[in-house]
Amino acid sequence: MGEWGKSNKMIKKVGQISGTVFVYIFSAIIIAVILIFGYKSIVGTTEKIGQTELAILKNDIISGIGAMKTDFGSSKKVSYSIPQQTELCIFDLEKKDAIFEKLPEGFNLLIIDSIRNNIRKNAFIWGNEIFEPFYAGEIEIREPYFYCLKPIAGKVSFVIEGLGNRTLIADSNQ
Repeated sequence: MGEWGKSNKMIKKVGQISGTVFVYIFSAIIIAVILIFGYKSIVGTTEKIGQTELAILKNDIISGIGAMKTDFGSSKKVSYSIPQQTELCIFDLEKKDAIFEKLPEGFNLLIIDSIRNNIRKNAFIWGNEIFEPFYAGEIEIREPYFYCLKPIAGKVSFVIEGLGNRTLIADSNQ
């Protein structure tokens, strides 16, 4: 075998090495693409779960207040699970002028604008990444005419009482 045989073997080895490198690079690209799509799927699913939980929470509050409205004179304490970094604020829109006098400084401007502009939203779930206004039904709240409740152990609690044509919301600590 002379020089030609040795050189042929060297070319085959170099070809095998570059083929192996190509396989590793191609495998790394495929793995990276799978990881990226997997991450995006997990994040998207987590966001959809959060949106679903928020919709269920809103429906639970609305149905609880609506069911109690016509049950004149009866009351019960209700508790709802809400995300830890949020608040549930409920307003008696019939007393909106008095509400503005009682709101603390630096209160959420989106809520203030909503009430000031007669947008028919009287409940707000809000936090760093959430702002969800909704109409909870015909409610009455005694002075200060609103409640903002922060979760304790992931839950907010308050008392609802049927008034015949509306529901009275009261602080559960009173």
